Amino acid sequence: MGIKHLLFLCFFASTTSLSAQSVTEHVVVKGNTLYSLSKQYGITVDALLEANPQIVGTTLSLNDVLIVPSPVPQNSLPANTEVLKAESQDSVQPNPRFEIYKVRRGDTPETLAKEWGFSDMVSFYRINPDARTDWKRGLQLVKPMNKVALSKATSDTLVVSAALPQDTLGEQPDSTKTGLNILGVLPFFHIDYINETALAKRSPVAMSLRMGMEFAAHLHSDSTFKVRLDFVDSHNHQDSLKKAIDSLKIEQYDLLLGPLYSKRVQQIADYGVAEKSVNLMSKSAGINDLEVYNAVVAEEDFYRSLRTLINERGAKDVRRIPLIVTKLRTAACDSFFEGFTNPNKQLVTNGSKWESNESLSRLVTNAHYELVIYDNDPAFILDVLRNLRMGNASYSLYATEYQLFNSGITNDNFMREAEVICAMSSYMSYQDSKTLLFVEAFRAYFGVEPNLYAIRGYDIADYHIIRQRYGEVRMRGIYLGFDHSQGKQNKWVELRQFDNFEWSILQEL
Repeated sequence: MGIKHLLFLCFFASTTSLSAQSVTEHVVVKGNTLYSLSKQYGITVDALLEANPQIVGTTLSLNDVLIVPSPVPQNSLPANTEVLKAESQDSVQPNPRFEIYKVRRGDTPETLAKEWGFSDMVSFYRINPDARTDWKRGLQLVKPMNKVALSKATSDTLVVSAALPQDTLGEQPDSTKTGLNILGVLPFFHIDYINETALAKRSPVAMSLRMGMEFAAHLHSDSTFKVRLDFVDSHNHQDSLKKAIDSLKIEQYDLLLGPLYSKRVQQIADYGVAEKSVNLMSKSAGINDLEVYNAVVAEEDFYRSLRTLINERGAKDVRRIPLIVTKLRTAACDSFFEGFTNPNKQLVTNGSKWESNESLSRLVTNAHYELVIYDNDPAFILDVLRNLRMGNASYSLYATEYQLFNSGITNDNFMREAEVICAMSSYMSYQDSKTLLFVEAFRAYFGVEPNLYAIRGYDIADYHIIRQRYGEVRMRGIYLGFDHSQGKQNKWVELRQFDNFEWSILQEL
């Protein structure tokens, strides 16, 4: 089974100790990957890694001899059954606790894993992937501090969810379509890149997006369906884009991915092809009014989802008071504030010197404040939090993806908060098996690691190829989510809670 079938699979994987298994030796040949070998022998990638601790990352070398454990019957218990059983009786520390540990002189992955109670190196590397390839003094590691944390870190059950509609939909593709013609409209800035001009840094962005799109086209193409992918260089210039488009028969393309920046997206709409064009990453509000498919979620949708959650929580507990803090009061802010149902809701507005933030240190302590900062200025956000921490009021922080991830704010700035909930449209976890399988396949195909732009390009192309073949679907990709059920604007928003050094889906909705 080849790479093309990688994301068509849905299976459950579990790893076990080698002590109770017989083993086989396998000599690595060209084309072998951890994933292909796991399928060949009917075992899991984790089982292979556990049996072969010499493997670094997912790279295999020709003629290496690997130990292949025998498959384990489905009714076998996981190796950590006793740990889980013991933890169910632990009433002293029912919640998992982790700490950050800095690597010291003389530390090795093996000694720390044994000292911290890990039964195998796979579990240790699962929560500390950088330790495989970037071991050095001062490297920050996640250290489990109680049994619950250890059992969570060593959990052996991985679920690989299906990404393509053969697995998620009970429908068949349109049999009349034998292929798709896609045009990627990107600015490659080749001349600027060679001559190291100010625009040179944009070339790698476009090239990464292109690689992701090509990988999606590759995975969707087979003997019965062919995805043809062409590219034109817009150079992010009006005349260059016009010349490129005029040289093509634009009507022959089923889908246009790009242009990349807002002015060129607006320009492409003038050609009468907006309905089959996709905005890849521009956050310009003007694009929301065009007829193009927009991969970017509007910030107002983030705020709206947070308000919905706060209203639902307030209906169960009237002591939860919405607290909206803004640097500049606008009509949009007023409309957002008016949507809260709690009559005790509070709006704190500021002038140019942010004096009103000082009142946050004097909030009453017999209520719980549901804090939303209606601004993306990182200095203002941190000033609000600093003033709140000076008082004794109880509060939860509700934020948007743009506030916490696009402004330079890091986890260290807010991880001391008791509860942080973020509205997101994009998120990727390297602890997700589907992500690891994708990265392995991408690396095998191109010989390089996919960055977030490559993954964005893949997700967008993958989704819109599926949409062309199967119709509108809600879909979560490797990094991005898509929901066009209400029109061309992407409405995909998921609420995640910062917990134990990761963003987990909030199950409350």
